[in-house]
Amino acid sequence: MNNFRVIDKHRWPRAELFDFYRKFDDPCFNVSVTLAGGNLYTCAKDRGESFFLLALYAILRAANAVPQIRQRVLDGAIVEFESIAVMTPVMTGREMFRQIWCEYAPSFPAFAREAGPKAKEAREGLPAPMEQHGEDFLCASCLPWLHFTSVTQAEYRFGQTVPILSWGKLQNGLIPVSCKFNHVFVDGLHVGRFFAGIEKSFADPDTLWESGGLDASY
Repeated sequence: MNNFRVIDKHRWPRAELFDFYRKFDDPCFNVSVTLAGGNLYTCAKDRGESFFLLALYAILRAANAVPQIRQRVLDGAIVEFESIAVMTPVMTGREMFRQIWCEYAPSFPAFAREAGPKAKEAREGLPAPMEQHGEDFLCASCLPWLHFTSVTQAEYRFGQTVPILSWGKLQNGLIPVSCKFNHVFVDGLHVGRFFAGIEKSFADPDTLWESGGLDASY
């Protein structure tokens, strides 16, 4: 599990909003956007890298840059993880999936060194979910067959605080991205910052080879 700090609720500016949304039967909401992905595809092709892994890393890096997306309820305490990983399904030879876990890294090359072998092993392995895990992650899956307009995400636990994301087929230079967030931690402003981070990396993917730091609030 990644390191985390416990948030003192009595000194936390969001405490009242947190308590308000915790009363909802389902405090989760979904946002779908379409982002320019042509530069990302060209970059992956020119550099001989996996387009899937490059997109996955851009998403993970954007998520880690927003503190609210790293916040969770853990054993009754409100915590903020120093970093979050990504869990993603990889298609196997049997046309089903095997989930893999990839930790955050400060640059794409460092990320790919770990994630690449895991993805290869999963493709050659048997279909299987990953049921034993903590809360320090983002769930992100690729739907390369669909250029969708929106997606309703499945929840592992009703009202969960782990964000769930899907991105779709690159078509006419555009990639659809849809993510579910929990309102106890995340508002529209934070969603905007998250998608802006993805958009920036998609537009200038060479920056993913440069070291990127986490938000200083940790």
